[in-house]
Order: sequence, then structure tokens, then C-alpha cells
Amino acid sequence: MSTFTRRQAVAGGVALAGALLLPETTLAAPKPSFHFVHITDIHIQPELGATEGVEKAFAAIRSLPQKPAFGLIGGDLVMDAALVPRSRADVVYDLWQREASELPLPLHYTIGNHDLCGLQSGGKPAPESPDFGKALWKKRLGLERAYSSFDHQGWRFVCLDSTGITSDYSWEGRLDPDQIAWLDDLLRRTPKAMPLVFLTHFPIFTAVTMYTEGTTLATPPGLIVKNGKVFKEMIQTHNVKAVFQGHTHIVEEIDYLGVRYITGGAICGDWWKGKRLGVHPEGFSVVTVSGEELTWKYVPYGWKARV
Repeated sequence: MSTFTRRQAVAGGVALAGALLLPETTLAAPKPSFHFVHITDIHIQPELGATEGVEKAFAAIRSLPQKPAFGLIGGDLVMDAALVPRSRADVVYDLWQREASELPLPLHYTIGNHDLCGLQSGGKPAPESPDFGKALWKKRLGLERAYSSFDHQGWRFVCLDSTGITSDYSWEGRLDPDQIAWLDDLLRRTPKAMPLVFLTHFPIFTAVTMYTEGTTLATPPGLIVKNGKVFKEMIQTHNVKAVFQGHTHIVEEIDYLGVRYITGGAICGDWWKGKRLGVHPEGFSVVTVSGEELTWKYVPYGWKARV
């Protein structure tokens, strides 16, 4: 039988004390390290081979060598629920839910303008219908509210609702007052050093009109969040790493005051008719977080248009 001497006890105590006095960096928690995908503007429909295109895209995501922890879904799941009879809306939402079930990862959503229900007359729900506007989208996804947040490995992710319904039953990019109040409260409760990532359908910042219309023309509210300046001012004292955007189907990054506004192309490209503007292919973004750093790449998945 071994014996435990006083000298050994004293030595052990000194060793323990030394361990407790080690530099903080030695005892620090591991740095965050994970991947996620940004998937936006799917526009699933029975026509143009769109369902097969989504299947191909999701197969490419499943085969990624670095498995994503979750997906950020940037809106416009379907083509379309806003301007069609309710029976058609059910068809395309059924397609989306079937295909989304094949992605083996948690999905976090923002709503797009084509996900709205019944904005015009002709066999579609009236505004007082329980499925009007964003209600059908929330019902289909099992969500109580169109904006949300979640944390992952010390990073905070915020899914905004940037899709506004106008008085004439069209859409525009807008953050409503209730959501701004919610966001203000969330930011007040978020440590200033905590890394933040935002998800929006309508872009906060974009130069798309310069590419498509003319370099001196203003971007209309149908293409951008019209009160995005308010958002910019709210986040400017926080550690915002990126804002992931959709809607325009282009691949673009704008860096302003250290915040990266990343527009993530489209699963459907030019609405399943080829590359957007002839240069932006069908694809999704793969994002890597390592410590305090965020990097991303756009991944075309090899879809060939059938028109």
C-alpha cells in the first residue's frame, strides 16, 4: 500500500495553487469554430424544373466537406404566394416543405415578398383572412413572429423581417416600428463585444440599381429597406460582423464602417431562366466562423436552365 506524506501534500497544494494562478489565456474557452450556409431566393415551383433544381442545390449542401451547423434562409421560398389563388399558394408551399425536410440541419428564416399571401383580389384571401399577408408563411413554418434571434458558440444571429405591405397591397423594404423597438431592446441586452450577424430579405445597402438601371438613379423601396439608415445607426456601436441579404439575386458585398453587407445571389438564379444578369449563377453561400473572424464564399451548384 502506498503512503501519502506531508511533503507530498504540501507539494500537491503548491502545484494546485500554481494551476489556479495560470494566465487567463491558458484557461480560456476554445475559440468559436463553425460553418453555416446562407440560402436565399429559392422560388420553388412546379415549372422550369425548379423542384429538381432545389433538390440539386440541397444535395450539394449535404455533400459539403465541412458540415454546416445551421442554415439562414433569406426569403422568397416560393414562386409565388403573394399574387396567386390560395390553391396555388398551397401547392408551392407543399413543395418547399417537402424539399426543406431533406436538409438535415436547423433552419432559421426571414420572410420574402413572394412568401406573402393574397395581396391582390381574384380568388385570394381578403385582408381580414387569417392567412393574409405573413400569416400563412408563419403557419407553414410554425413561427409565432416574423423576426427572431438565436445564439451559437458565443455569436448572436438576428433574423429581421424587412418585408412591408403597402396600403395598395404591394410590397416594399421596411422595418416596422414594433420590430425596431424589439431590436433596440435586443441590442441593449447584447454585450458590445459579442459578434452579431443579421439576416434580411430586402437589402439594407446595395448598388443593384447602378448595375441594372443607371449610376445616378435612386434605389426604389421595392428593392431596398427604405429606413435602412435607422438600422445602420442602431448597430454602429456593436460588433456586427455581417448582414446577409437577398431579393436582388446578385452576388455583392458592400463594406461600410467595418460592417459587411453580403447579398447572397439566389438558388434560382434568374428565376430558373439562367444566370442573373448573365453573370450571377444559381448558388448559395458557405460561411466560416473562426474565433472573431467570418469568411464566406459563393458556391454555384451547377444548375443548367431548361429554357
